[in-house]
Amino acid sequence: FTETVRLREYWTLERRDERWILSQVEQGAEGAHALNEKLVPTAWSDTEKLKDEAIVEQAAADAAPVSPAELVNVDIATDARAAALDLSLADGRFAPDVLEVTARRTVRAWMQAIDGSHEPLRALASTDAIRELLHPGDPSGATRLVVRGVELKRISIVALDPAATPPTMTLDVGLRGRRYIEERDTARVLSGDPARVTEFVERWVLALGDDPAEPWRIASVTTPAGAGRANR
Repeated sequence: FTETVRLREYWTLERRDERWILSQVEQGAEGAHALNEKLVPTAWSDTEKLKDEAIVEQAAADAAPVSPAELVNVDIATDARAAALDLSLADGRFAPDVLEVTARRTVRAWMQAIDGSHEPLRALASTDAIRELLHPGDPSGATRLVVRGVELKRISIVALDPAATPPTMTLDVGLRGRRYIEERDTARVLSGDPARVTEFVERWVLALGDDPAEPWRIASVTTPAGAGRANR
């Protein structure tokens, strides 16, 4: 071969078990977001992550000794966020701050799972939810979702069911980035545009569990139709 080819790749290294591992490889423009993201050389340097952990730990310590269904009259508290605030007075796991921490953690784990390890996501989502997060609308797994340069824009509580077993909270997570679906074997783009930035919404149904470190786990995932908007 005599032809010279120029290429550019962005490699993400992650510290794990006292060693550095390659966790993600992105090509060309899809990895350019890394130039503007903060550098976190060690876990202790990630102040946002430490703050998130403290919020969740405090919420678990404040968990109510009774069923969440007994804490609020859902028929009266029709606004989901207001109901969450009411519930959080007796059970800190319903606090909007805790839900936002869960969404941020899941976005980070989701991004890692798209190109690397699924382990962090397994702690935050059920098996069915993980399949839908990574292979939306495709139980066979023959296609995959690709998201590059994702930015968390907003989190909206759209539904609350404290009487469910287990209690559930439905969130709309607004995101911005390059989102598209490709065929796994050929990398052929089936939908979306790798070159365009879009704003899109993921609808996540979270179920309350007993794990004090991760009280809320994603039980199911839906992407509302028509939620994307292209931006140059």
